Amino acid sequence: MSIHTTAPRATFIELLRKIIGVPDYETYKRHMAVCHPDQAPMTEAEFADERLANKYSKPGQRCC
Repeated sequence: MSIHTTAPRATFIELLRKIIGVPDYETYKRHMAVCHPDQAPMTEAEFADERLANKYSKPGQRCC
């Protein structure tokens, strides 16, 4: 696979994950490193727990 097909595919997968609500730990780590270098990022387990709690703590936001 060439670099020309890998980058668009990776971008598409990232977009798809955002649409369906899959948390992206790697993006979170990059954000923390760039925007909050003085703070330690959550572990992957803490991140997943926080995202799950956030997702279900807002009643009426889901369609089902």
